[in-house]
Amino acid sequence: MSSDDDRVPAPPSADWELAGKRTIRFAIAYALVAVLVVPSFAWATRNPVGGVTVAAAVVIVGIVLSALLLGALLGLVVCAVVWLVQTARPAYGSPSAGHLGYWGIGAFVLLFAAAYVRPGGLRLADALLLAAGERLLGVILLIAGVAHTRRWIRRRSGTDVPVEAQGVMSGQVTAEGWSTGWDPDVARDIERRRRG
Repeated sequence: MSSDDDRVPAPPSADWELAGKRTIRFAIAYALVAVLVVPSFAWATRNPVGGVTVAAAVVIVGIVLSALLLGALLGLVVCAVVWLVQTARPAYGSPSAGHLGYWGIGAFVLLFAAAYVRPGGLRLADALLLAAGERLLGVILLIAGVAHTRRWIRRRSGTDVPVEAQGVMSGQVTAEGWSTGWDPDVARDIERRRRG
């Protein structure tokens, strides 16, 4: 009889793998859009608005960048929460200082909040550059932490990425789920009820 300590923990789920991948992807998307805000704002504030068309273009670009930023941030938050919950479930333990993924997400949250605090004495353009730098550093720390934790848990479990993690989460309906063979007994029962 083996004790609980002798059991090998189950490999990480496909949902955990996919949540980790999507956390990293949304973090990259957020960083790219956050960096694009800086030249857009600098161009809009340095050049006088020449006409209605240019002013409308500046407003539209601002709205599009804001929507992309919000979408990437919401996707990042949802995926990071799913990944955090699923990371706490496996029985692999954690390094002595804790998972670097947790630390990376914590650093991202702190730097994200700090980006909205404007230090005194800075011009608006400099404050915007500082905020973009803080957000970028937060994203880098988040990605590094999540990637390290994913590698650590995979190494500990002795498994590679599950095949299911390549595309869709395991709880989602796939084409294979719909293409089950038709049961002839069910077909006869449907015909019988239709006639009768």
